[in-house]
Amino acid sequence: MSVYSVTRIKQFMDCLVNEAVKPLVANCENIETVESWFEDEASREQYRREFIYSGLSRFLRDPSLVDYNKPPLWEAAMEKAAALHAAGAFPELVFPESSAWLFFPSTYATLFILEQYAYGEDVRLREGDVFLDCGACCGETSIWAVCCGAGRSYAFEPNPEALPFLATNVARFEHGDRITRVPFGVGASSARMAVAGDPNNIGGVRLVEAKEDANTVPVVALDDWCAENSVKPDFIKMDIEGAEPDAIQGAAKVITAYRPKLAICLYHRLSDMWTIPIQLKRLVPEYRFWCRKNAPIWEFVLYASI
Repeated sequence: MSVYSVTRIKQFMDCLVNEAVKPLVANCENIETVESWFEDEASREQYRREFIYSGLSRFLRDPSLVDYNKPPLWEAAMEKAAALHAAGAFPELVFPESSAWLFFPSTYATLFILEQYAYGEDVRLREGDVFLDCGACCGETSIWAVCCGAGRSYAFEPNPEALPFLATNVARFEHGDRITRVPFGVGASSARMAVAGDPNNIGGVRLVEAKEDANTVPVVALDDWCAENSVKPDFIKMDIEGAEPDAIQGAAKVITAYRPKLAICLYHRLSDMWTIPIQLKRLVPEYRFWCRKNAPIWEFVLYASI
């Protein structure tokens, strides 16, 4: 290979590296501030490692190449979930055939073994809690919440393709009467939006601006919906494919008034890693934070409670 070729490759690699780290450099003060807010060293370490993962995955264009989340522990959780499922220890869930490979047994592993939306005793559902499940998909998180003692779960899911599976899973669940299906997305305000996503991942649907000829779905602000339905949440979970900042904006009054426990996904957009914690601290300065990655590639979650 010629010196010229090597030089050009180096220039190209330097450009990729610069592009990957540019947003981190520009926001280093915000990142350091958020890191200082975490309550334990485990969270601070996970937060730092997630930036390494995010930067490398953007640089390498293939997140599977930077898998750092202790695969043996993940594999053990998957094996345990499969064994317990076979033994009838979990509620039976159905998923679309195109996405079944993604949901089983990983859904059982993340929810029931690793408890993706709980953090120790500090952020945990308590008996009788009112749970808002934003991004309910096929109902798996609402079912987990009720299994943990939630008195009522409101399952917000706008994707028309997921709603029949949500209805089926709730109907088959022995405590399904404690789950209310809400066929809406959540956002900054009431609107109608289109949905877009991966045909092989029913959980990857996101809300997008609607074109005139697009089929649309209803979106609500949690502040409006909770006021209209006299709901006072104790715990809010959000896994809504990058719409979390908008949904938090639309829930500002609810969060400020009731200070619910929170489990908010941070992995959809790099900027969410610092903008969402700052957004929440501005609403409730007393919030305490933790974070954890619950799967080798995705599922990086911020936890908050008073």
